[in-house]
Amino acid sequence: MKNKIYLITGATGAIGGAIARKLDSLEARLILAGRDIEKIQCFVDHELIFKNHIVLNLDLENVGMITDAIKLLTVHSIKIDGLIYAAGIGEVRPLKMTTTKFMEKVFNVNFMSFIELVRLINTPKFRNETLNIVGVSAIGAYQGNATKTAYSASKAAMNAATRCLAVELAEKGVRINTVAPGATYSKMMDEILNLPGGASTLNKIKERQFLGVCSPDDIAEGIFFLLSDASRMITGSCLPIDGGKLST
Repeated sequence: MKNKIYLITGATGAIGGAIARKLDSLEARLILAGRDIEKIQCFVDHELIFKNHIVLNLDLENVGMITDAIKLLTVHSIKIDGLIYAAGIGEVRPLKMTTTKFMEKVFNVNFMSFIELVRLINTPKFRNETLNIVGVSAIGAYQGNATKTAYSASKAAMNAATRCLAVELAEKGVRINTVAPGATYSKMMDEILNLPGGASTLNKIKERQFLGVCSPDDIAEGIFFLLSDASRMITGSCLPIDGGKLST
């Protein structure tokens, strides 16, 4: 990974941050994209070893603005080797509150902007000869959960599109896959477990996810595998990293 360039969305989240730290430790160069550039810069300053990374202002809710943001990479004469799409909205709502506006917000961040980024970077001026893409999907793409209609549908859409794109882009030197994390320790998970009944919630998770709750580093290792040449014959797949949850 040394000297390779990776574009990461959601780098200040638990999973995005874990893969950013791993790639940074291997001397990769990172483009960390998001709309809170001060938070991202703070992450670079305090969490990463190397400081030669680029912070890119990118609002994934506004799909139409992505083109202009990506064009800024040409200013730095940068061509990327990979995309890790770890941004996402995990907000859940019951059906009566699942409005079209809410669905659009979730799909814009979890799916539409993912496709738009893949489309834009798949050109010679933005990418190197080979390109490796990993999207962070979710176990919810495979399982029904009350209040998660928008979230689960958006993650299932990512998986379905990835299978199609893998076929279309293979001859151009592109591999594209997703990972599906199970319950993973994060700020959101901590908030849930700190609520009354948190211990009971954790026990219920472990009944199905019998290897335990994943750490962000567990998910990062799966992403790293898909980015590496060790997975050179894998494309169009979704790798569950779920502590066994899908088997129960």
